[in-house]
Amino acid sequence: MLTEWLGESSIVGMVLSGSFIAKLVLVILALMSALSWAVIIIKTLQHINIRKDNQKFYQIYLNESSLNQIKRVSADFPYSAFASMYSATYQEATRMSQRIQRSTPDINENTSMLPHFSQQLQRVIEQNINERYAFIENRLNILATISSAAPFIGLFGTVLGIINSFQSIGTSGVTSLASVAPGISEALVATAAGLLAAIPALMAYNYFRNQTRILANTMRNYGMELTNRFEWIVHGQLLGSK
Repeated sequence: MLTEWLGESSIVGMVLSGSFIAKLVLVILALMSALSWAVIIIKTLQHINIRKDNQKFYQIYLNESSLNQIKRVSADFPYSAFASMYSATYQEATRMSQRIQRSTPDINENTSMLPHFSQQLQRVIEQNINERYAFIENRLNILATISSAAPFIGLFGTVLGIINSFQSIGTSGVTSLASVAPGISEALVATAAGLLAAIPALMAYNYFRNQTRILANTMRNYGMELTNRFEWIVHGQLLGSK
């Protein structure tokens, strides 16, 4: 079995007996593949933690009536995009309601400021969504780069291998297929390695991009729900008892 894997006719044997350029190309592709798999594992764990914390926090958000209590428990969900949005919105809503109360005691004037209050909350929520989106999308450019560059790097190694094979034909003068086949086989290994590095990276990139878009839409829906809840409370008591 070992001789089958290490023999000159095997893939491993061809790699070990290949030229320096061929080995360098394969090493680069191996490093790119390892990097892509590291990113895939990191992003998978990240999305699992985000979904888990989002579900837990959202249940608390629905069942808890005290805004202060929700704010206190939001720190227990560091991966939750919902918790981050709530914390930023709560702080802005508290600051604005206090400013409105200090500005004038007239309830009519305070009520007239509610549209501005709503717009400010929406800006804070949108800013938080953009920040979380950038955080979740982080490292996806690595997968995109590997998926697009790896096949060309493999093709580069293949082209060099074929050139070397034809140069050896010209030098030796032997034109039989048996003399060319080992060099071409060695060259094609680089193309196969490039595809092996690119395909998982491309599939993972498309999957995580789709998951990121879904999460962004979920955050926007939650942001509208959050705005409505704070507007209702501020309209009633300007965060008085809450």
